[in-house]
Amino acid sequence: MLKDVFLDTDLSQIESHCWDLLYKGVMSYKNPFHYGIFTSTYDAFPESRTVILRSVDTAQKIIRFNTDIRSPKFQQIQENPNVCWLFYDSDLRIQLRCKALATVHSQDEIAAEGWHQIRLNAKLTYASEIAPGSLLDAPGLVDLNRTDVAAVELDEARKNFSIIQTQVLSMDWSFLHYKGNRRAFFDYKKQTQSWMQT
Repeated sequence: MLKDVFLDTDLSQIESHCWDLLYKGVMSYKNPFHYGIFTSTYDAFPESRTVILRSVDTAQKIIRFNTDIRSPKFQQIQENPNVCWLFYDSDLRIQLRCKALATVHSQDEIAAEGWHQIRLNAKLTYASEIAPGSLLDAPGLVDLNRTDVAAVELDEARKNFSIIQTQVLSMDWSFLHYKGNRRAFFDYKKQTQSWMQT
């Protein structure tokens, strides 16, 4: 059982399994780690939201997600690239908290590759003339299932698309278990790992 892996005392093994869980989170929307809580800062206050993992590089310790360049978080990251991630799997009872340094990519190869990989219905979410976070008199509905999309509309949508790449600096792992809770800290700047008091 995977839970038994996290009862191991080998921190390197535990860390490897944590990154494997994140990687698997990209692959399936049913995976709890498919959705992460991403926190940036605005006006000295933390702002958290749920985002979908789009790419995880386990070797380089990089996590990516997509966003609209008109979204408030796009500007927030440019002003303060220090961000945090929170992941939780209720079945495994594992929590991951990651501090990271974010960079924005909108008109480069990283963004071009990301745009190529997403489906048409996802591309249409970037086609709205109204910026994310704008106040409305009434909710607007966008038909994301249509297939008769003009190339010019996709070109305009592409201008709003970006990828946020986060370089994970540290990972705080917590595991709740009836035999005893466990916690460990992985510092990627100092290249250290250690147990922590829960």
